[in-house]
Amino acid sequence: MKNRATQAATIQLAFGLRFSLVICCLLFLFDEGAIKAQRVQKRDSGTKSARSTTQLNPAARAALDLAVAQLQQGSLAEAERAARQAVAAAPQSAVAHNLLGVVLDRAGRAEEGYVEFSTATRLDPNFVSALNNLGRHLAERGQTNQAITQFERVLKLDPGHVQAHYNLGSLYRDAGEFAKAAEHFSQARKVEPDDPQLALAFLSVAYRANRASEAEAAAALVERAVNADARGLFTLATAIAQGGQYEHAARLFARVNELTPHTFEVLYNLGIALYNLDRNDEAAKYLAEAADLDPKPAETHLRLGLIASARNDWANAITEFKHVLERDANKASYHFLLGREYFRVGYWDGAISEYTSAVNLEPKQATYVLARADAYYRKGDWSASAADFDQAAALDPSRSDIEYWQGYAHRAAGDFDLAREFLQKFLLKNPENVDALASLGYVAIEQGRLEDAEAPIKRALELDPNNVPVLYDYARLALKERNFAEAAKRLQQVLANSPSYTAAHYQLFLAYTRLKQPEQAQVELVEFKRLDALEKDSTKERMADEKIRIQQMLNQLPQ
Repeated sequence: MKNRATQAATIQLAFGLRFSLVICCLLFLFDEGAIKAQRVQKRDSGTKSARSTTQLNPAARAALDLAVAQLQQGSLAEAERAARQAVAAAPQSAVAHNLLGVVLDRAGRAEEGYVEFSTATRLDPNFVSALNNLGRHLAERGQTNQAITQFERVLKLDPGHVQAHYNLGSLYRDAGEFAKAAEHFSQARKVEPDDPQLALAFLSVAYRANRASEAEAAAALVERAVNADARGLFTLATAIAQGGQYEHAARLFARVNELTPHTFEVLYNLGIALYNLDRNDEAAKYLAEAADLDPKPAETHLRLGLIASARNDWANAITEFKHVLERDANKASYHFLLGREYFRVGYWDGAISEYTSAVNLEPKQATYVLARADAYYRKGDWSASAADFDQAAALDPSRSDIEYWQGYAHRAAGDFDLAREFLQKFLLKNPENVDALASLGYVAIEQGRLEDAEAPIKRALELDPNNVPVLYDYARLALKERNFAEAAKRLQQVLANSPSYTAAHYQLFLAYTRLKQPEQAQVELVEFKRLDALEKDSTKERMADEKIRIQQMLNQLPQ
């Protein structure tokens, strides 16, 4: 039985894993969150607007200036005291309420800040700084649509408002709308074209928005700005990797590794970039070093396992996937990957166990059920295999080949009525599938419906005249019909294509016996016994070798 179910699952999972990049910024804090906070404070206090000086009385103006000075110095308690004095001196001032909101926000009192921003926008519906701050708070609350409305309102009043463009770009980026995100970051850069922080934000989405040349220019600007700063280079490399530019990212991560050698985050991301470039030997080197520095993260072992699997190094793949599950046993895909390696080496019980864990964690995932069905089939547990194929069909009836597998498994389990039903359904959509036609003929022979067997078998042979198993079933049909001369002729054709087909020699012995040709019958019987003895010896040796190999794999014997 071909391993189509497992192959399909492997492709699906490998694709999902291959292009993901885990970004570890534990040590490197030059990130976009910091940029956003800086821009909020830099541009959204609203104290530089004309209304701040023309609409405030002297006491409020003095308190406001003091609050700004204290805020810039980081003295939040003093800044709050002064801002409250400004509000008390000018309670109808949108500027004063907005500044108090900024101070409270900086102090980590977001909800109090939100109240002040709301008050400011009520007092002055066209005050862009307060509108922008209110939008930012809505975004942080998860009220994305309302936040977008606020930022768009800001831009209607002030089309060049950098922070509003930045905030909209961030929201669209997080939503995966990279074209819109890139456009807003680009608009912000028109106002401040040489700002490396805006360039970094832009390039993080520009590659995915098919604006590669602009992204490369932005990357060059950032690289010049950060120069030899390891944190800045790491952040730049991460943004470039997110855009799928792994060659460039790998070069930058390698440069960071020279500046700050033996750092887990750098080695890990360098390894991932190389992995995505199919440079697996180099990737394994850096990932192994990362795992030595910090063996706890499951992702490192996962990547090492995937690399080992791609090299057909099943022993190391199994070891690494076990490490993954020791760290995180609650992800179905991890159990699937270990099960797949067990499957590849023929350890059916192990494969079934891991696939079952995957199914238990994600019972609606047809891929995992199909994989287990295949493992049950290989083990020879036909009934369990058929049940799993039926379950997979219920979960994903759109699979074009599912009836074939159901028919094949039910045939092996001896459920011939069900096998015939599924094979017929499959053949309605795939009328020239040789295997399905042959299986339908086989089922008819086993059920004694000889008149129904000939048509599908003959059609299979028209499509594939030298298909030995189908020729053999065609010969069996003649034997069942007691047409021994025709059976002998067909069996000779089988042996002409496959001289060591043991069962065919035995059936030909029976045919010659019925035809009362004892000499020919004796020749076939002798050959059958010889081949049968060889097969039994070979099977015993293979089973013994398999047992030893699996025991070694499970560390039950010395290596």
